[in-house]
Amino acid sequence: MIKVEDHNRRSIMSDRTVTIREIARSAGVSPSTVFRALKKESLVKPATRAKVLAAQRLLQSEKAQDTARSNGSSITVGIIMPVSTAQDIDHHPSMFVTVTSFLSELSGGNISNSVLVFDENTMRGEDLLPHPMDGYLIIGTNEEQEKMILPVLSRAGLPCVLINRHAEAPHISCVNIDDMAACENATRYLISLGHKRIAYLSGSKNYQHTKRRQNGYVSAMNEAGLGVRSEWVINGDYSETSGYTMGTALARLKNRPTAAICASDTIAIGCIHAMEEKGIAVPADFSVVGFGDIESSRIITPALTTVAQPSVDIGTIAAKVLMQMIRMPIIVRQQLMLQTRMIIRNSAAAAPEK
Repeated sequence: MIKVEDHNRRSIMSDRTVTIREIARSAGVSPSTVFRALKKESLVKPATRAKVLAAQRLLQSEKAQDTARSNGSSITVGIIMPVSTAQDIDHHPSMFVTVTSFLSELSGGNISNSVLVFDENTMRGEDLLPHPMDGYLIIGTNEEQEKMILPVLSRAGLPCVLINRHAEAPHISCVNIDDMAACENATRYLISLGHKRIAYLSGSKNYQHTKRRQNGYVSAMNEAGLGVRSEWVINGDYSETSGYTMGTALARLKNRPTAAICASDTIAIGCIHAMEEKGIAVPADFSVVGFGDIESSRIITPALTTVAQPSVDIGTIAAKVLMQMIRMPIIVRQQLMLQTRMIIRNSAAAAPEK
């Protein structure tokens, strides 16, 4: 499933030459104004110069695309993901759906793609540059990996789209969901059912979205005046096995919570299995809320109440954003935030009276 390809970036600068008259027509100014703006003469207003330079870059980009098409060349996009994710992507359902929809959106054009497996132990960010691609999708990376990759790509001016992560660097666009608000709403939902002792089962701590989700839980608990006990917050990873382990730990607590917010559906499913194995009925004795709305959340018993994230839309929008950045270099970066929604099923109910 995974392949790594080399790609020699096209050198077509000579084909990108545009005339002063073309720039003038595009910018809506006279050819003499274009000439003075390109010569950086002080008589030209900064706003006018900016308009001229934007028109020049846009025309150059369009000519580059025309040249590539006439030469039969294709745009090449790299998908950067950690080796652990690439080897086990079938067990990351939301991520798998996002990558699939990203590739599906790209399939309509003359666009090829390669998966670049990133291992921070054997590969540095600079290793991407000997044969850079036209743009990159970055997904599944932790904060340390992002610190290694993003500065290199940003300095090189290579368009990138980061999924569910935030970055301020030029040439790095971000497509996010509002993780914090999502977990705030999920926690408030359990509070509305009468739960006061609510646990949080976390994924891996070194991911941006993990921290945002936990912050949302803490915010909602504090807002309701309930506070958070340290033993109610358990860290693991985004797997069903980890959910089972964390659920077992909760079940053993003397003052056991009556509900849990889980950072993913896979964690929630593992937690449900652990509770029922210990004779704790879900949702009669213990309520569970997941995150993701993966396919198995609908068929597990009880069906999982969860936060639905638009995984398909995330991939589709990421592809569109990346192609805009590649084809229109004047677009330096975009920041998009997509909303989530609660899906009420059968794994959460009113808090038990005891």
